[in-house]
Amino acid sequence: MLTTARVRELKPQDKVYEVTCAAVAGFVVRVLPSGKKVFLVRHQVDGKWRREKIGQMSPTLGVDEARRQALLMLGGEARSEAAVQPVARRSAPKSVRRVEPVKQVESRRVTVRELADRFVREYVDVYLKPGTAAAYRRHLEAHVLPRLGDRDFESVTRSDVQALHASLKHIKGSANYSVCIVGSLYSRIIDDWKLSSMPNPNHKIRLFKMKTRERFLTPEERRHVEEVLLRGLQISPGRKGHLDRMGVWALQLLSLTGLRRDEIRDLTWPMVDWQHSCLNLPDTKTGQRSIQVPSHVITLLRRIHDHTGNRKVGLVITSRTGRKLSGLNLTWKRIREAVGIPDVRLHDLRHSFASDALMGGVPLAIVGEMLGHRQPSTTKRYAHLANRVVREALEHTADRIVEASKPLPALPVAPFEPLRDVQWAAIVTLVNADRSRGGRPVDLRDVVNGIRWVLHTQGHWSDIPATYASTTACWRWYKRWCADETWSKVEAAIAAPSAGPARRPRPRARPKD
Repeated sequence: MLTTARVRELKPQDKVYEVTCAAVAGFVVRVLPSGKKVFLVRHQVDGKWRREKIGQMSPTLGVDEARRQALLMLGGEARSEAAVQPVARRSAPKSVRRVEPVKQVESRRVTVRELADRFVREYVDVYLKPGTAAAYRRHLEAHVLPRLGDRDFESVTRSDVQALHASLKHIKGSANYSVCIVGSLYSRIIDDWKLSSMPNPNHKIRLFKMKTRERFLTPEERRHVEEVLLRGLQISPGRKGHLDRMGVWALQLLSLTGLRRDEIRDLTWPMVDWQHSCLNLPDTKTGQRSIQVPSHVITLLRRIHDHTGNRKVGLVITSRTGRKLSGLNLTWKRIREAVGIPDVRLHDLRHSFASDALMGGVPLAIVGEMLGHRQPSTTKRYAHLANRVVREALEHTADRIVEASKPLPALPVAPFEPLRDVQWAAIVTLVNADRSRGGRPVDLRDVVNGIRWVLHTQGHWSDIPATYASTTACWRWYKRWCADETWSKVEAAIAAPSAGPARRPRPRARPKD
C-alpha cells in the first residue's frame, strides 16, 4: 500500500517509472527523473488502458488525498482494504467504462509544522551551513512551532508574528532571529513553492535594537598580548602559563589577517598560494574567497610549514594529535586574563584588524573587501572610525588653508626723521607763500613735521609729539594745503634728490710715487 513515507522514499532514476497502490487498484504514482512525483488513475476505456492525472504531490495534495480522488475517478470499482465506502455509479454498456467526473473535495488543512518540516528538509539542511542550520532547527522547535506550528499556514498574519516577537522580549536576540526564520520560511512557501499568494507575515516587523560590541585592542594592549605570547612559549610544558606553539600561531594569524576563527582552523596547505601571496578559501561565511595576505603572514606560514615538516596536505594549524585545534577559545581566555583585558573576545581580534586599517587611512570600502563582507551595510559598523580619520584629514587640510591665507608679516616701519635744513629750504617758500596774516604765530616747520609724522606712522592726530605743532594747527594747515594742492607740491619738493641727504665726495686717489 502506498503511504506518505513510502512515496517519499521513492528515488528518481534515469527514466520515468510508476508504482501501483496495492490497496486501490488503478491508483499509481509516477516518479520523474527530476524527482517530482505525480499521482495518476489507470483504468480501461473501450478495452484500452488509459491514465488520467490527479496532480503533483505537494503540501496540499498528499498520498491520502490523491487516493480519495482516485476512488472518485474510478467510480467506486476500486475498493480499499480499509473499508472504503462504495461510490454509486450509473449503468453503462459492458464494452464501455465511463469515468465519473472528479468531484471537488475539500482540501486538507496544511499546517505550519508540516511546511516547516519541508523547509528544514529542502532548504535549511541543503543550503545553509551546519552551524546556521542547527540554529534554525533550534529556534523553530523552541519558539516558532510551539506558537504557530498547529496553525493553517495561510491563517498566520503579521500580527501573529509580531505577537511571537513580543513574547520573546526577555531574549531579544532569539526574538529577532525567530522572526527572520519565519520570514525565510514564508519566502519559500510564497516565492519558491508557489503555494500561496498571501503577503509574507514577516513584512515590516519591528525588531528589537541590539547593542553592538565595539572593543578594539589599543597599541599598548597589542604589545602586552605579544609579550604574554612570547613568554608563554618559553615556559616548559606542564607548568603554569605555558602556551602551545600552534595556539600562538593561530592567534597571530587571526591578528594579522582579520579572518574568522574557523577560517584559520580549517585552513589547509593546498589553500596557501605561495606564488601570489594569497589564501584561496573554498567555503567561508560569504562563499568562496581569495584573500591577499601581507608578507608578515607569508613569513609566519613558512615558519609553520618548516616546523611541521613541509607538508603539502593537511591542516595548517593542528592540535597535538594532528586534528583540528579545539582549545583556541580557552587559550585566548588565559591570555586576556594575563594581560588584563577580560572583555576582549576572540572575535574582537577581527574588529581590531578593521580598526587598525581604518585608523591607518584605508577607505571603508577597501576594509569591507579585506574582511570579506558581502553587504556594504555590514562594514558600516566601523563607519565612525572612518569618520575619525576623515576628521583628522579635515583638520590637517584646514590648517594648511589657514596657514596659506595668513598675510605676510609687515615690514618694520622706518623711524621718523624730521625735516632737515635742506628739505626745509626747499619748501619754505611754498608754505610761507600762503601764510595768512593775523592770528597766533606758529612755526610752520613744526607744522609740516607734525603732518609728516602722522602720515609716516599712520598714527592719530591727537598723538602728535609735543615737540611739533599742536594737533589743531597741524590738522587745519593739512586741510588747507590739501585743498589748494600745496601739500602735493611740498611732498614732491621733500622727495626731490636735491633735497635729499648730501652725498659725500669720493676721496681722490693719491698719486703714485
